[in-house]
Formats: sequence, structure tokens, C-alpha cells
Amino acid sequence: MSEFRLLGPVTVCDTAGGVIAPSGPKQRALLATLVLHAGQLLSVDRLVEELWGSAPPANASNALQAHVARLRRLLPAPGHEWISTLPTGYLLAPGRASTDVARFTRLSGQGRAALPHDPGQAAQLLQRALSLWRGPALQDSRHGPLCTAEADRLEEQRLTAWEALYEASLKCGRSTGITAGLERLSADHPLRERFYDLLMLALYRGGRQAEALGVYERARRHLITTLGIEPGPALRARLEAILNHCPTLTPPPHQTPPPSPSLHQHPSPTSRSHPSGPGRPPGPARSRGDRTDPMAPPAPACTADPPALSPLTGPAASATSAGMTGPGASAGLMGPGASVGVPAGSPGGAGLVAPTAGAGAGCSDLTGSAGPTGSVGPTGSVGLTGSVGLTDLGGSAGFADPAGVAGSADLAGELAHLRARIEELARDQQDLLRRIQRDQAVH
Repeated sequence: MSEFRLLGPVTVCDTAGGVIAPSGPKQRALLATLVLHAGQLLSVDRLVEELWGSAPPANASNALQAHVARLRRLLPAPGHEWISTLPTGYLLAPGRASTDVARFTRLSGQGRAALPHDPGQAAQLLQRALSLWRGPALQDSRHGPLCTAEADRLEEQRLTAWEALYEASLKCGRSTGITAGLERLSADHPLRERFYDLLMLALYRGGRQAEALGVYERARRHLITTLGIEPGPALRARLEAILNHCPTLTPPPHQTPPPSPSLHQHPSPTSRSHPSGPGRPPGPARSRGDRTDPMAPPAPACTADPPALSPLTGPAASATSAGMTGPGASAGLMGPGASVGVPAGSPGGAGLVAPTAGAGAGCSDLTGSAGPTGSVGPTGSVGLTGSVGLTDLGGSAGFADPAGVAGSADLAGELAHLRARIEELARDQQDLLRRIQRDQAVH
């Protein structure tokens, strides 16, 4: 059975498995228009406008007739009259032929319907639907209003399917393997708040709370700059839940559906996706702990991944923005009013005092004692509502030196980098909390 393919370059797959591609853009646009309105009469005037717009040739009717004649010779299945000529226009009779658009619509609809009660099955159906895409809808065939409107509608359905697929993956307990894809989608489509929402949840479950807060700030900044509006209620609620460590953010029970085919690319942005300009804004920097290909979707098997942090195992290890684990050092944002530090009792490490609500925790000397609240002193401490102290470069700050040389130049450089990063995170969270407090006071 023949199939018309519109989810990418416009082609026809014949019964023998061969692919037929119209030679020119006018031919592709004409075929796409007739297939999209299969079984409907399209007048000569509408087809002329679709192919040539406001500047048709002098003999537009004859030129259209020539294009139709070439399409008739190109289409497969001898004995079947695909295109009929009527007194006022042309009609394509699909017969038993199918379209990839119909298959995508059916599979994506089934996937969204299965999402609430069976996210594993939903993920498989949505991946099968998205695997039908070979590029932008009606690629190189958007000459007139009919194809342009249909292409926009299909691209919207594609993005909705991506949102549902990542939601299904999160419902299955996946988090660490999907952040790169969500970062790419949020950068390509910066006005779709749902991608930011899903990315914040995935980062939080992966132990990367600071990055999740940074995603909200990036979304807010872009929305204000582009549209002059604040993020919507859903995104603000996600921020509040992350700041308060809401129990509803924890991963669901383990689920493992059968494997399904993998995909290879996310939808490419178009100029319509960015009101501020046709160019795509650069995506966020990838975390060193996430090596997933940003063009790849979630893995087909919904397996629960532990929300582990990136390990630090020596002076050469680098700090992540969400947290650190290793022989003797860790740093992390703990929530509203919390501070950043390295754990007390580490070998040569600075001490962390667990903060209470609204109180600061200080890190000071090698004994692990708490510093004065809000202090900024020789140890380089900074604070949100309290203080975060850092030891000087001669200390080990909780790192286990595998060579046993605590005062090496490499270790001093790593500590300086760690100090700068922690201070930057503390300042970012302080600014974010102050902004939230101002917004709450206004509302």
C-alpha cells in the first residue's frame, strides 16, 4: 500500500518500498496541498495562490495544468487515477493509500491517552509517533497559506508529543538521562514554559537543585525581555515546590516497559519560534555529569535512575553546580535560607552547621565550628540570611589528597575555583530569594 509522507521532505512510498520524490519545489507544494485536502475539490484559483502567491505567471492556469500532468506521471499504482480534473479545479483520490500524518496523529493520541495510567506504554507509543518525523513538516514546500498553516499545526502537535514523552519518562522515574534533551528543547522554544517545568523537575530529582533554580531564572528573564510578563502559575508553583523540598517531587515507584525504537533528533526551531529574531539562542552549558546526546530523546526503557550527584575524587575533580560527593567533600544548596559548605568532620575540612529556617550556617576553621551569622571575614564567608565560610587556600576544604600533599599548588587552584563557584551560587540564590519575596509582597 502506498504512503504519502509529509513529516519531512514531501515524498511518496510505493507498494514495492521505493521512494518517489517530486523534482521541484512547486511539484512538492502541489502534491502536499492535494494530499492534505485529499477527497476535496481545490479550485484553480486556490492552487495558483498556493504555488505562486500574489505574483502568478501570465498563463497560471496552463502552468498549473502542466504541474498536474507531471504529478500524474510520477505517482505509482497503474490503473488508479490519483488526480481528477473537474470543471473548477482538481481533486486527489487517495484510495487505499495512507499518510504518515495520520499515523502520527493516531499514535500520539493513544500515547497521551495512556499517560495517566500507564506511562511506560505511553512512552513507547509517543516514541513510535515521533520516529515518523524526518525533518520539519512539509519541508521546502511551505509556499502558500494552506501548506504554511498545516505545517504550523503539525509542528505544534510534535512539540506537544515531546512534552508528553518527557512527562511519561519522569513518571517512570527517569531523570538523569533526559536533561540534555530538555535543555535543547527549552533553548529552541524559549516561550514554551512546559519544557522549563519538566527540566526543573528532572534536575531536582537528579540532585541538581541549584541548576533547577537557574532554569527558572533563565525562563523568567526571557519571558520578561520578550513578552514583558512573569512566568505562569505552573512554573511558579514548581519553583515554590523545589525551594520547599515538596514531597510530591520525589520519583514514582520503579516501572519498566518493553523496549521501543529510539529517535535521533528533536524538532528544529524556525523563525516563528523566536519573536525576537530568527536566530536560535544558545542553549545552556551541559553539565559534565550528563553525557546524553542533546539530540536524543529519553531512552525507551523507563527505568528508575538514582538521583546521584557527580563524584569528586581528588584535587583534580571539579565542582558541579548542584552538589559534590567524594572522599571528604560536598557542597549543595539546601533550600530557602540555607547555606553552602563542606561537611564537618572531613579530613582537614571546614564545618557545616545545619541551618534552621531563616538562619545562616557558618563554615570556619578546621575544627568544624560555626562562624558568626552573616559574617564576612578573613575566611571569605558570604551569606544569604546567614553565612557560608570558606577556609583559606592552605586548607584542604574536605578534599582527600590522593598523593597526601595537602598544600600542593594544584589543590590550591582547585580550592580557589571551588570558593568562586560556591560564592557565585550563594549570590544567585540570594538574588532569587529576594525577588521571590518581592513578588510575594506585591501579590
